Amino acid sequence: MSPQLDTRILDNAISATLRAIEQGKYQIYEIADVSRSEYQALERDLAAVQLQVYETVKNVDRLESALRKARQRLALVSKNHAQHSEEQVREVYIEAEKVQHELLAAQEKEKRLRRRRDELSLRLKNLGDLVSKAEELVTQLGVAFNYLSGEQKEIDVMLQTVEEKQYLGSRMIQAQEEERRRLAREIHDGPAQMMANVVLRAELCEKVLDRDIDRVREELQDLKQMVRDSLAEVRQTIFDLRPMELDDLGLAPTLRRYLTKFQEKYGIQTDFALVGKERRLSGAFEVAIFRSVQEALNNIAKHSEATLASVKLELENPEILVHILDNGKGFDLKTSRGKKEQGHYGLLGMQERIQLLGGKVEFRTRIGEGTKVIITLPITNQGGVQVDSP
Repeated sequence: MSPQLDTRILDNAISATLRAIEQGKYQIYEIADVSRSEYQALERDLAAVQLQVYETVKNVDRLESALRKARQRLALVSKNHAQHSEEQVREVYIEAEKVQHELLAAQEKEKRLRRRRDELSLRLKNLGDLVSKAEELVTQLGVAFNYLSGEQKEIDVMLQTVEEKQYLGSRMIQAQEEERRRLAREIHDGPAQMMANVVLRAELCEKVLDRDIDRVREELQDLKQMVRDSLAEVRQTIFDLRPMELDDLGLAPTLRRYLTKFQEKYGIQTDFALVGKERRLSGAFEVAIFRSVQEALNNIAKHSEATLASVKLELENPEILVHILDNGKGFDLKTSRGKKEQGHYGLLGMQERIQLLGGKVEFRTRIGEGTKVIITLPITNQGGVQVDSP
């Protein structure tokens, strides 16, 4: 028999966590605010240095032209020495020497300004990354705070045993950390690397612009493709965090698109059916249903060995019904509830989402006979469901 868990310990732990999250959120916000101000100041400094570089380059070009002309005059005077006085020869020589000294000084200034510009660009990039990460952390902490403060009581109601509470809590934290590591790794290996390459290739274009226009054209073509690839990866990351289609199009079109991509990725034949009039639901309902379907399909892809999966969405009064079926190998539901595996954690998480909205999740499965998941949600004014057409 497992020892009885003192709920006061849990309450104190959650309260302490909430205070730490709230304090950390404001501290990170201050860091982001200071970094943002410094970022704007660096942008102004960089713009000023770039202008100086431009003006200095123009001055170098002017002095190089003036030096060529001075040397031509000096050569002409030297060649026709008899036709010019010694004073005239000396003046031409002094003028050429003066222009050469000015040119050397201008070229040295150009080198210093370019180094300064490169340093500012690197600092600006690093600071921009810091601001973005700080803002992302503030958002994540805000979500965690709202979730813990709003759902503290419901957690005790939903989880029936001490073992499930401890297991789900640890798996939630582990899943969050794994998701953060995955996103960080994908951003670092994908868009971040590509953006760094874009900066390097752009600097290369700048260096060879006046010497090899064909090379510059080729580099720009490569740059466009790199930016396209990076944009595609960023969009996929955004979709993983929250599908924008849910806000723009609604639940049914988003599910259709997701099933199409799921079929392309895993080679499992998919089918989607909508029963009733298509309409928008509240944001909480749409997110809960989409994430539940996504979790069910992920389990199908990882564990079921199925060749066919179907989703049916029924938007008819008095309740919303979602049927998710596959023709895979199925499993023993009673045995699976006690197993500490990722797939079964997904079942708990699915139940948690739906129960928070007053619904329920039913699993029908047998070994060798596939699996059917039935999600039921009540259509009520409290649920915030909208009955307008999209």
